[in-house]
Amino acid sequence: MKMVFTELLGSHDRLKEAFPDDELILFDGPLDKEELIDEAQEAELLSVFIRTPVDEEVIDSLPKLSMINTRSVGFDHIDAKHAAERGITVTHVPEYGPHVVAEHAFCLLLACARNLISADRSVKDEKKFDFHPFMGVELRNKTLGVLGTGKIGRESIRIAQGFGMNVVAFDMYPNEDLAREKGISYHSLEDVLEMSDFVTIHLPLTDDTHGIIGQRALQSMKNESILVNTARGPILDEDALREAVDSGHLMAAGVDVLSDELHPDEDPLVNSKKIITTPHIGFYTEEAIGRMLDRAIHTITSFQSGELVDKVPMDYSKIVISSGSGAR
Repeated sequence: MKMVFTELLGSHDRLKEAFPDDELILFDGPLDKEELIDEAQEAELLSVFIRTPVDEEVIDSLPKLSMINTRSVGFDHIDAKHAAERGITVTHVPEYGPHVVAEHAFCLLLACARNLISADRSVKDEKKFDFHPFMGVELRNKTLGVLGTGKIGRESIRIAQGFGMNVVAFDMYPNEDLAREKGISYHSLEDVLEMSDFVTIHLPLTDDTHGIIGQRALQSMKNESILVNTARGPILDEDALREAVDSGHLMAAGVDVLSDELHPDEDPLVNSKKIITTPHIGFYTEEAIGRMLDRAIHTITSFQSGELVDKVPMDYSKIVISSGSGAR
């Protein structure tokens, strides 16, 4: 098979070892639409990551394509519905370690709660060693609202309880077994926002969740609370979040995702001193990248042998194609 891989981050030898008899076209970085169409001509298999969108035009331009693999859990950078209509199999990595993103969510939460970035800049840039401007807030005995209780949300609950936090949750499909196991309670979105000192978003980006955290939702949050988003940028209204932070209604926010990650200079969150922004690194550890590649190799091998695994679930056919990068 002719296979094209993008965003490999230097994993060439592992792939050459796994597929010695196949024609491999390997790129360490992402490809834009025109580059992808040009390089993947005659390709039967395309394996991408979060910064290589595969939309309807790309799919229709590659007549021999039989499988699209993304080495990520989410696939909002792929038009999976159109691919299915064309008879093209779409696969993903169903899990590479949900604790990784949950850990980063708490990294952002702690950095916001303890004024970490501004304190560091004060020492290094202003040469001041003065604690007075940086009074923080504690996590212990505070209430964390977890929006979305899938695998990553479950890990956030585990970490929160390790900090001695109370947890309330919102999910469109509440997991009552999880509620009993972890001793948490589910509530409406508005109630969770009103009850929580801190809120962390772990929802998938779908038609139902696009913009779900808008101005009204943000105003429902407690005064001087903190919002963390490591899920998808378009889940929240970024202009409304900026306003909520600038007005002092929210103490701070931490985001690892933007609505348009290809143009961060145009984003209203980036130049706020009270909003910590990281460049979609929640997934990005040495261990997780290795697990993603290993799982992708297993999935592709299964496809070649006729025993397909890791096909994307069709109940996610309403997934929104993001203008920025895709899911981890």
